[in-house]
Amino acid sequence: MKNLKVVLIILALVFVGVSCTAQEKGLTVEEAKIMCEKAELVWSKADEQAIDDIIDSNFVMYSPLFPDGLKGIDSLKNYLKNNAVPYPDFAITIDDFYVSGDILFSYWTLTATNTGPLGEMPATNQAVKVSGIAVSKVKNGKIYEEETFWNVFEMYKQLGFTLLPPKAENDK
Repeated sequence: MKNLKVVLIILALVFVGVSCTAQEKGLTVEEAKIMCEKAELVWSKADEQAIDDIIDSNFVMYSPLFPDGLKGIDSLKNYLKNNAVPYPDFAITIDDFYVSGDILFSYWTLTATNTGPLGEMPATNQAVKVSGIAVSKVKNGKIYEEETFWNVFEMYKQLGFTLLPPKAENDK
């Protein structure tokens, strides 16, 4: 009976040790590399299969364009489809990445040419090149939350937009 207790305690410790190791494992560099390759397809080609492969159905993305979050995989698909109108050559290249646990940090470069209307504004026919960072949270091999950080003003400046100071009250 004493040996049975010792064996059960050892098995319990092994189980706890294996469970803790499995939880701490996170993404491997190889898994992160594959995820980055598919992310390029998601953003550059709006590839439906790549979206379904790496994006969770409850995905939320926060960015300068979506401070309250773009919510759901269908919203992402719709955004990518609509983004192809003003920017048919829209492409994102992931230049480098780093993985820590279940968080993937990627440094990317966006390139595009505005050849279609941007909302109510006509096309500018200007090319843009902007870099940014994405922090992607991954669970069960899919991105469920992402925050992107990039300079929106720089992109609009490259499109030809300018920022003017407000008129003073005496400049009527």
